[in-house]
Amino acid sequence: MKVSGTIKRILPFFLVLAFVGALAVPTSVAASKTYKMKGKITAIDLEYNTVVVDVPIGKKKVYTVAGPLAQDAILKKGNKAATLKDFQKGESVVVEWTVTDKGHIVKLLVAE
Repeated sequence: MKVSGTIKRILPFFLVLAFVGALAVPTSVAASKTYKMKGKITAIDLEYNTVVVDVPIGKKKVYTVAGPLAQDAILKKGNKAATLKDFQKGESVVVEWTVTDKGHIVKLLVAE
């Protein structure tokens, strides 16, 4: 089978384009969005270093943020550094989290 000269010149362009496109897909999947809202702590698990915070969205809806703390998570209580042990169920907090393909990762937990 003979390949025309035009196809021989265009083929490398399409191969490079396909390769670049394949590289771009994992990057866009890996990118995650960070959210930050006020809510109330509904559960804390010190053994697994996780927290559950209910965040009101709308008049009658609640979004549950539940997940482990990020390794570099910032925890503060009254403008002082804190640990998860310092927080209580029912406490109002500002929570910042990232949604990943494995669930929520809590990046910030601040009580006033």
